[in-house]
Amino acid sequence: MVLALVGAGCGHRTEKRSPAPPRPELFGPGARYRPAAFGRAVERALPVRGLGCTRANHTRFLAHLEIFVDGRVVLIPAGIGIAPPQVRRGAFVVSGRCDYPLRTREPTGLVEIVHGTLPTLGDLFAVWGQPLRSRRVLSFRGPVAAFVGSRRMAGDPRGIELRPHSVVTLEVGRHVRPHFPYVFPPGLPTVRP
Repeated sequence: MVLALVGAGCGHRTEKRSPAPPRPELFGPGARYRPAAFGRAVERALPVRGLGCTRANHTRFLAHLEIFVDGRVVLIPAGIGIAPPQVRRGAFVVSGRCDYPLRTREPTGLVEIVHGTLPTLGDLFAVWGQPLRSRRVLSFRGPVAAFVGSRRMAGDPRGIELRPHSVVTLEVGRHVRPHFPYVFPPGLPTVRP
């Protein structure tokens, strides 16, 4: 028996492989890696870039956003685009005073977008109340690499359109391979207060 196991290892060929791109580390440390879900305009339910906050129940589609800084994950908070007071069930935001056409209900990077609109990543960050430019994302400075799927996008990341099942990755610092394809859940999450 021992001889069979030793013999099984003989003749094993080793091939030289190129190293895989680095994988992300855990969530980054501190509040910078866990930004707030809304700024002053959403706190007051004011229009943002022509996007109003309403109580209407709209059909929505999903997109996904990931942000990495120096190889560490930045949490995309639940409650972006949902004006306070927010009603929570665990990590989920189930309702608020009103909703914008772009919102997050869970801290996973899933963005719910009203059908019939074609917002940009700049619109999402404006509703979020956070800065986004070619050399800044949130409170982090440095060249911002933007990907849609596995394709690197040139130019200003604010212009990236959020389409059904778009997978957008933003990076500052060390490169992390985008998680594409992302497997979207079937339909929108249904959570009732």
